[in-house]
Amino acid sequence: MREVFHVRTPLAPGTDALLPLDALRTLDPPAYARAIAKYDDTPERRRLRDTVVPLIAKRWTEVVFLSPVHPHATWRAWREISGRALPPVEFWAIPVDDVPSDAVVFDRRRSLVGDPIDVRDVASLDPATYETGMEVPPANREWLENLAAAGHSGAWFNLIPHVLTAGPVPLTHARVISWNDGFGGRI
Repeated sequence: MREVFHVRTPLAPGTDALLPLDALRTLDPPAYARAIAKYDDTPERRRLRDTVVPLIAKRWTEVVFLSPVHPHATWRAWREISGRALPPVEFWAIPVDDVPSDAVVFDRRRSLVGDPIDVRDVASLDPATYETGMEVPPANREWLENLAAAGHSGAWFNLIPHVLTAGPVPLTHARVISWNDGFGGRI
């Protein structure tokens, strides 16, 4: 499988692609306001908005976030750990060959949220060698275990690497899946 994933949300009016948050400022001001407000809860997240992503020299809000790990892997890990299934959530499954050529893989290992990103945590995406991750990484699994043990849930993709691009990311060849439908599910 050679796809990347993004939670399916309404597209900006008049578009057929995923756009960075900053593009919504003029295209869909109410959507922009809702999304940017999510960065106001802690000092680290407020600084995160302006954090520059090495190799593409774009701020955090100027990139599109894609997951290289199949969403079903997260759904399955949570069910194994907590004994509870998550409700259905739809995702765009996008062929990696449709991702713009500026894309990078960001795997936060040295950088703390809100601090400058260590260039060693970022690498160019190579579509020729890319394969979809079918398991959550150990750090994410540990995060999910801690959430479940504390009786909390959420932030499912914390400590999973991300594919970042300035976009837009076309959805022409994308398919819609639900994370609870398994690895081949199609809606």
